[in-house]
Amino acid sequence: MRLAAVLLSALVLTTSTACGQAGDSADDPMRVGVVLFNTDLPSFAPLMAGITAKGEELGVEVDIQNGQLDPARQAQLVQQFVTRRVDAIVISASDANAVVPAVRQANAAGIPVLGLTNDIGEGAERLTYVGSDNVAFGEILAQGALEATKPDAKVAIILGALGTTSERQRTEGIEKFVGANPGMEIIARQTANWDNAQALKVGQDLLAKYPPGTLDAIICEGPEGAAAAKYAASAGRSDVKFIVGDTSQDVLAQLEAGTIAGTGFQNFFDQGGTAIQYAVDAASGRDAQVPQPNAYAPIELYTAADVAKIPANSLF
Repeated sequence: MRLAAVLLSALVLTTSTACGQAGDSADDPMRVGVVLFNTDLPSFAPLMAGITAKGEELGVEVDIQNGQLDPARQAQLVQQFVTRRVDAIVISASDANAVVPAVRQANAAGIPVLGLTNDIGEGAERLTYVGSDNVAFGEILAQGALEATKPDAKVAIILGALGTTSERQRTEGIEKFVGANPGMEIIARQTANWDNAQALKVGQDLLAKYPPGTLDAIICEGPEGAAAAKYAASAGRSDVKFIVGDTSQDVLAQLEAGTIAGTGFQNFFDQGGTAIQYAVDAASGRDAQVPQPNAYAPIELYTAADVAKIPANSLF
């Protein structure tokens, strides 16, 4: 909660100091506009911390705006950054395709655009994408379920918010891995909308519907699966192994306790900082220093044996 409060204060300050037009003077600081599809997501706390830290390190004014899970609002925010002539725009869009027309406007204005955590759809130019390969992320989650159970495992999926790029791609990766391992079977799937309370309810429903011996693993595409895993442990359902995407403080604690068998780990703090560095490079004419077309972040499948590898600044 303290981290979230500090970040909120930083965002308000940054927004208020970066509301004018980008200056023509060489003495004016570079300005980077950032659109995140939902800044209220707990997993975005380390992402915003990394963005803010790198901006301060480079002397860049960073304006982070909340897309509120609304594709139309996200497109509008991009258009506002174009009108204000910021030096670069970083976008994490909930719908990769919905933001394309606004990105085209940035392209026409000569403003470099980068994708972050969720890529930008085809039909517009972006310099690079910073974040995990979400299809590969889904494959890693399914791999974790296989390793924690057996070759003919029956699995259920707690989905993210339906239609979001990360949900679609992680689901694609899970299905791809299961399809390559014919003994595995997906027997149920239901969305929890990246929400802890909804994930708990979905987990309870799955455990009630599938008695011991009929369900081997639950894969949750986000860290909200920790709530369901905690409930399963309290209900004595150690027969069901939980694999969750992304690593929160709660996930880490349950990983150590053994109530979660594995987590797909990526470092959001590093990704945020990397995106700002590459945005500054692009705005400074150093495109060649930016990995293209993708700057994929490392993804790891971590179990209880790996908790010491997880840096504190990546947790939320």
